[in-house]
Amino acid sequence: MDIAIVAKLAATLEEHLAGYQKLVDFISEEKKYLLSLDLDGLLVTSQAKEVLGRAIQDQVAAVITSLSDTALMLGLPPVPQPTLQEVAALLPKPYGGKINELAITLARLKNVILRENEANRRFVQEALSLVNGSINALTGADQIKGDSYGKDGGQDQSVKKARPTKVSKEV
Repeated sequence: MDIAIVAKLAATLEEHLAGYQKLVDFISEEKKYLLSLDLDGLLVTSQAKEVLGRAIQDQVAAVITSLSDTALMLGLPPVPQPTLQEVAALLPKPYGGKINELAITLARLKNVILRENEANRRFVQEALSLVNGSINALTGADQIKGDSYGKDGGQDQSVKKARPTKVSKEV
């Protein structure tokens, strides 16, 4: 067994995990900026997050290549692509344990990223809804849906325009 190939896989995975950890940090910053409505900080973080996302996608090819090399060394067929767990199961104890640990950490970080991105998406939607409601209230663009019955006995779903909201000079 060529330990250099296994070491390369471990190093590639560690670099990939470092990218995911940075992404978790950016998502946390993004949440902070969303909650404080700091648009400048949000813009900078979003741009950095986008650049990092592209770098992570580029790292995926290196991980796949390294995984394929290790699987080939272990005699696994190239199709279908072996998983990290399958490769780890065939490696001797310290190396297999390390690869398996990295695979578990990778899966955990992906779940954290998905969960935090979903939370941030909800924050953005709530903020946009609040802004939209405020603009509609100030401009009179909000509409009230009628829930009355029409002449034929069916529900009338016509939309009635509301009058513009009067804003006090004190506001």
